[in-house]
Amino acid sequence: MNALRQWYEGLAPRERVAVIAGTVAVVLALFYYALWQPLNTSVADARVRVNAEAEQARWMLGVRDEARLLQSSGKNNSVKGRNESLLSIVDASSRENGLGQAVRRIQPDNNDQATVTLEKANFNQMLFWLRSLQRDYGIAASQMTVTRDEENGTVQARLTLTRGGA
Repeated sequence: MNALRQWYEGLAPRERVAVIAGTVAVVLALFYYALWQPLNTSVADARVRVNAEAEQARWMLGVRDEARLLQSSGKNNSVKGRNESLLSIVDASSRENGLGQAVRRIQPDNNDQATVTLEKANFNQMLFWLRSLQRDYGIAASQMTVTRDEENGTVQARLTLTRGGA
């Protein structure tokens, strides 16, 4: 430290000002690039993540509300299709409700239960379809896994449909 001080005192006044200005510039650059910019970038990234999570939470709350609505809608006593097979009802009603292209697989589990796989299904159409299945045929989703798709408003879903309600 003594050698540095001697060197500094040995400089001309104009050189001292240049050394001080250079030191200040280096300290400011270090502060900006080592602290300020990374902190600013991480705050901006956190804001984007929070907004995305909030949007997903709003979407999930909407799904929850729709599921509760479907669950609470009473069963109609005039149920159609009592003698039709569950598979044919699911197939025909999915086509009627605009989900024919989205149905990838209908797998019977037993006489009164089937697992349906949907890909790129319009979420609102799927909810209307489920509601009409319950209202018109007494078929309800006893299990449901829904994943948001990349395309806005579409989902990937795996539904276990049961005749006689959930």
